[in-house]
Amino acid sequence: MVAVAPIETTVGRRIAEARQAAGLTVRDLATQLGWPHTTLANYEIGRRPLTLARLAVIARALHRVPASFLVESYEAATIVEAIADDVERCVQVRLVLDALAEPLPEPPG
Repeated sequence: MVAVAPIETTVGRRIAEARQAAGLTVRDLATQLGWPHTTLANYEIGRRPLTLARLAVIARALHRVPASFLVESYEAATIVEAIADDVERCVQVRLVLDALAEPLPEPPG
């Protein structure tokens, strides 16, 4: 059985990864947000609970969608980012998902 990290730890790790990908230090992002760097650092390590309002502020500063920090896998987060602001892509993904949910036809025989 695989141990599951608490959501705070998972979200915090994803925030740290997004911050680093943006080329920012904890102090850089915290300054941009107007927060003490220790507050942001505690969010990143999962030591401090993160409200959805705070997550939205962090996501906006990192030019990300808040939902991308909440999904289970990196792959799912990438998909959320790719479709979040594009209704046409959302519809296309929904069509594919609906098609995948349909049972395969029985082979002739």
